[in-house]
Amino acid sequence: MSIEARHSAFAGRRPQREVADLAEAPKKDDGLGQLLQIRKQRIERFEHESVLARGKWREARAALRAAKESWREAKRDAADFWRHSRTEFLRMNITSGDFRKAKAIYERMKENAAQLHLECGEAIGPCKTARGEFFAARKAASEARRQHEKMGVLRSELARVEAEREQ
Repeated sequence: MSIEARHSAFAGRRPQREVADLAEAPKKDDGLGQLLQIRKQRIERFEHESVLARGKWREARAALRAAKESWREAKRDAADFWRHSRTEFLRMNITSGDFRKAKAIYERMKENAAQLHLECGEAIGPCKTARGEFFAARKAASEARRQHEKMGVLRSELARVEAEREQ
C-alpha cells in the first residue's frame, strides 16, 4: 500500500482510544521540609538576637563595673585623705584651722563617694534588665532548636514509613 492509500484510509475519523485508569502518583508533600527551612531561619534570628542581647548585657556590666570602681576609688581617696590629715594634725604639723578645712574637704569627698554609690545602684537596673533579655533570647533559641530537632526526627520517621510502604 502506498503512502497515499494509507492516508486516505485514515483520512476519516480516528478511532477513540480507551482511557486507561491508572492511579496517579500522589504529589510529594514537601510542606514539612519547607517548614523546617522556615524554622531554621527562625533559629538563626533567635541566635542573632541572643548575641546582640549578650553584647548589650556585657556593656551594661562594664558600665556597672566602672561605676563601682569609681565609687571604691573615691571612698578610698577620702579615707586616705582623712587619715593623712589626722596624722598631720596629731603630729602638730598643721593648725586647727587647717584641720577644720581638711575635715570640710573630707566631708565633701564623702558626699561625692555617696553620690557615686547611688549611681552604682542606678546602674544595676539596666544591667539586670539586659541580663533578663539575654536569658529570654537564649531560652527562645534553645526552644526553637528543640522544636526543629523534633520536626527533623518526624520527617525522617515519615520518610522511613513511606519507604516501607513503597516496598
